Amino acid sequence: MVKLMLASDSKAALLLRLSYRSGGIKRGLCLLGLVFLSSCGGGSEDSSSAIQPPVTSAPKTGLLIPFETDEQLLSSLQVSLKRELAAVQQRQLLSAELSASDTDTGSSGGGFTTTYTQEASIDEHDVIKYDGNRLFIAPTRSLSCCFIVDDALPEGVVADGATEETLADAAVPAIRIMTTSPESAEIEETGRIELSDDHAVEGLYLNEDRLTTITSSAWWGSYGRVFDDLTTWQEQTSGLNVYDVGSPENTLLSQVKIEGVLITSRKTAEGIYLISRHTPDIEGLNYYPETDEDLEVNQAVLDALTIDELLPEVTVDGSLVDVLDPDQCYGIDADHELAPLELGFPAITSILLFDPQQGAIKDVRCYAESTNGVYVSENALYFTQLHSVESDSGERQMTLIHRFDLENLAYSGSGEVSGGLFLGDNRDFRISEYNDNLRMVTSRFTGDDTDLWEHQLFVLAPSSDEPALEVISQLPNAENPTALGKENEDLYGVRFLAERAYLVTFERIDPLYAIDLSDPSDPVIAGELEVTGFSNFLHPITENLLLGLGLSENGLAKLELFDVTDLNQPVSRTALEAGLDLDYSYSSAEYDRHGFTYQGLNDAADRLAIPVSGWGSGEAGFVSAERLYLYEVSDKETPDLAGLTEMGYLNVQNLGPGQYASSQSRSIIHDDAVYFINGEFVFSTFWQDPAGQQGPH
Repeated sequence: MVKLMLASDSKAALLLRLSYRSGGIKRGLCLLGLVFLSSCGGGSEDSSSAIQPPVTSAPKTGLLIPFETDEQLLSSLQVSLKRELAAVQQRQLLSAELSASDTDTGSSGGGFTTTYTQEASIDEHDVIKYDGNRLFIAPTRSLSCCFIVDDALPEGVVADGATEETLADAAVPAIRIMTTSPESAEIEETGRIELSDDHAVEGLYLNEDRLTTITSSAWWGSYGRVFDDLTTWQEQTSGLNVYDVGSPENTLLSQVKIEGVLITSRKTAEGIYLISRHTPDIEGLNYYPETDEDLEVNQAVLDALTIDELLPEVTVDGSLVDVLDPDQCYGIDADHELAPLELGFPAITSILLFDPQQGAIKDVRCYAESTNGVYVSENALYFTQLHSVESDSGERQMTLIHRFDLENLAYSGSGEVSGGLFLGDNRDFRISEYNDNLRMVTSRFTGDDTDLWEHQLFVLAPSSDEPALEVISQLPNAENPTALGKENEDLYGVRFLAERAYLVTFERIDPLYAIDLSDPSDPVIAGELEVTGFSNFLHPITENLLLGLGLSENGLAKLELFDVTDLNQPVSRTALEAGLDLDYSYSSAEYDRHGFTYQGLNDAADRLAIPVSGWGSGEAGFVSAERLYLYEVSDKETPDLAGLTEMGYLNVQNLGPGQYASSQSRSIIHDDAVYFINGEFVFSTFWQDPAGQQGPH
């Protein structure tokens, strides 16, 4: 951990500046600065009679610095709370003025598939986990949304395998444990882990006989959507529960909770990284002040606070533990050249590193600034932070990127780029680390009606002499001025693959851009292909074949196979639509990578499955559908002959009274068996016979 040591006569000075621009529309600016004064060593004034000590410069510090004392951290949080609540008051006044005016006038190979993740070596929590024998299904609410299926069984008829007892059990929130028989494509429930009502399970991790649940009392979706709202992050907890699923009792071994809303998590060899965000719930504080008197009362309440009232509490097996010290919390150095004008934020973002085998907390960090995204690579965890700067054309949106080493969570540098990443869902693929270089594609809303969007690619590298991330290249640039996207085209699918990157932009047609990153200091647009529709999700089949998943010009889910053997001239080899009997269809895998399933078989062919939701109208009236479409990729080692073949689909059907289809779907391919998980129901069949499906199980 980087720690800044102060000389004995050092002092910390706090400068607070609150100002409001005309009309009260924009919030005041607060400059929180830590001013460090260091004493100077002296030698004899007569240089001829004394040997002068060598002049050494102090090690450079990065944009982030740890807080040294409780008082420094407390001051930062107090000041930021006062600023944010003052800004709320201004918005309340403005809202009242406007209302009065109106009145007047979001793959794996081998024998079976596993969770599809952004990084091959980094596991992600998901609603199902499978070990080749047992399937664990969490009753998550994070993507649940129900549809009534038209071919539900008549009233009083119970679905195959269901009993009154099993229907009653289904009313109790529980993790289903299912045992598979791939040789017969069968599956049966062999256990349940009942859950409490106060926390929902948002996902699972599985490591041999240890099942870890990621829990939360609230779920808010992608990080960036509500990151400015203080009260969003109040009065909630996130946590981890570890169960011994090697025992018949599925014993609960360890339970950890931290105050804050779940943001995301990742699992590596070091353990599970749980990222959460917490706004303290302070008694007597008015979070929606309307008058100056409200602000005065708030100031008195805040001035009386202690640090323990502001930091998130952590419990292990119900007992409060002290794991967070000031020097484990980071803020921005006000004197750094990248420091934004507005510093500090009262919603604390925490990283909790947990060992699921030992059931113990290994490390904790917190960040007392505004953040809106998280990316975890094989080596590091990154926070992204949006802020605005003044430019000749008005305010310009910028993104700060802060890097923490995964092994010890030490801060290792920050950088800045133009535009925003807007991480969450499959937009996570817009950022990637490769050979110590960080690559990202940002977007900026220009406000220019002739060209609303500006997209840029940046490559950053660690500085050699300070904890910093330096921009070493970008596109477009003076030598390569071609824009990424035509006029008014938004950014859709992005995928970084080793020394290549692929981008899809769209307004009326789908340009696929192929970018050569073999020289990270000089990226170039190598080729471009225009096709109809667009791709939201890109998956590499081989180095020379790229699969796109999105929507066709007909409003149907579409898979397209691109041949990128010649990066200068990408070619579309096959395009297939799913749901030709429907008026509209889409695949949730477009924005949720965990819904995409890929099985690498051999040098000749692969298999893949995608969930498809859709609806239509016909003689029978309105029809909705939840399906799993199966495809084969042929001749993958001969790109100019490669193709896609639809094998058919499984369908959610035969549900009993009071049972509904879900928009949350997953799938597993194990040898020739296919398991389609829709909500908590499972349907199964053989790959060659999708119409012969069994279930719901």
